[in-house]
Amino acid sequence: MKRMLTLFLLSAALSPVAHAQAVKQIVIGYEADATSLDPAQVTDINSMQVLTQMYEPLVMIGKTGGIQPGLASKWTLSADRLTYTFTLRPGLKFSSGDPLDADAVAFTFMRQLDKANPGNKFGPFPFAEFYYGSLKSVKKVNATTVQFVMTKPDAAFLAALTVPTSFIVNPKVALKLGKTFALQGSGSGPYGYESWSRGGQLILKKNTYFKGATPGADRLVWLPIVQTGQRATSLQSGTVDLVINPAPENLASLKTAGFNVATGAGPHIWWIGMNLNKAPFNNKLVRQAMSYAIDRPGMIKGILYDTGVVATQPLASMQPGYNPNLKAYTYDTAKAKALLTQAGFPNGFTATMLVPTSGSGMQSPVSMGTAIQAYLSQIGIKINIQQLDWGTYLSKIGAGADKSGLEMWQMSWMNVAVDPAFVLDPLLSSSSFPPGFNTGFYKSATADSLMARARAEGDSKKRGGLYQQAEAVIVDDAPWLFVDHAKQVVAYSKNLKGFSLDPIAPFLLKLGTVSK
Repeated sequence: MKRMLTLFLLSAALSPVAHAQAVKQIVIGYEADATSLDPAQVTDINSMQVLTQMYEPLVMIGKTGGIQPGLASKWTLSADRLTYTFTLRPGLKFSSGDPLDADAVAFTFMRQLDKANPGNKFGPFPFAEFYYGSLKSVKKVNATTVQFVMTKPDAAFLAALTVPTSFIVNPKVALKLGKTFALQGSGSGPYGYESWSRGGQLILKKNTYFKGATPGADRLVWLPIVQTGQRATSLQSGTVDLVINPAPENLASLKTAGFNVATGAGPHIWWIGMNLNKAPFNNKLVRQAMSYAIDRPGMIKGILYDTGVVATQPLASMQPGYNPNLKAYTYDTAKAKALLTQAGFPNGFTATMLVPTSGSGMQSPVSMGTAIQAYLSQIGIKINIQQLDWGTYLSKIGAGADKSGLEMWQMSWMNVAVDPAFVLDPLLSSSSFPPGFNTGFYKSATADSLMARARAEGDSKKRGGLYQQAEAVIVDDAPWLFVDHAKQVVAYSKNLKGFSLDPIAPFLLKLGTVSK
């Protein structure tokens, strides 16, 4: 969601293992078990956090947001902006010892796009068309040179090569394992697969063929801790060395107990979706009224314990295309009532809002939903909350609001900060209606045109201006109730040193060379 570079640098802890030997390992408590170890298949943040240890992309996002070398040492773009030529670093190998060459790069992408490719039948590959829709072919020039040929210029393409969907996979292992490749994977990252007890520990071991800095731990142990409050308890008991997204209400006690807590703004958006095909949500004045009815600062302080930032638009402030000049929907009950009356609903209306009990990127969803329910009741809108488990919830959202009979729902999206196309295009372009991610059926010819022009624009400054214009149109239309941008939150043992957060790709966890 989520996109490849160092998020975390921390030290390894010594833990006893079999045969009474002491080996360095880091135990990480994350929000839920991974779903797949095939990077082209994953859509959830938890899996992506694991995949960044196992795989590498051709290019990466630098800490200042630019594109930097990864597996490719250099690249060129033809004058017509239709051919990218990449030169691979010499001597690259997968964790299995197999060579990582131009054939592997071509296989990684063509298995997702070409139905005749022998790896295509082992999909699905849900993001392939979105990221590589402008890609015609990937061709081997020689063992260390590969060409990407485009059907049209795509200014977001280089950034697309940094996401987990673009991580280079081992074709020999992928074809041998077929569908079960998703249970094991094979890449060239600092760690490789050791074992996975589904719903329990997922263990990675140091990749002896890794060409980068020597990994700081011999093993990474991933432990799913679904209950939010249990993450703090597991850290305090020493069961884990680090936890991702502990409960906001536990942060103060963790700090008091001497644990380190790192927070930082990230490229995340949390919103309330609405079915714009259905009355009264097809009325812009109604949506604007609802937007003015919510006290976002109050929710962030009272429910999220300041682990969020008020959202005025889909893009967060560190993302290109963010528009700092937009007028925000402030908490104004009187204005909300006036707009609702103007829309023809002086006495409000009744609607149902779908709420997940938990979920990746979903911040205290039940508490947040209850608060929004209370705010909307102040302007006469009665909200009935329907709670569902995360899997069932995603199935309903994915089927589309019309098919599932949805009126309102909660949702979040997290992506790298480097390109606005990866937020606005999938979520708010009319070309991304279900089964895409524009589940509320927002359609604006003006916004669509601006986003399409921005995707084709090669000048970064002009691109940013076009996206800012698109944001202005979207915010005025209020297709969502924008709520907040979540902060990254990681708590870790006081014995771990050298830890830092990267604001570019907060959902990706990468453990580098560390010391204790």
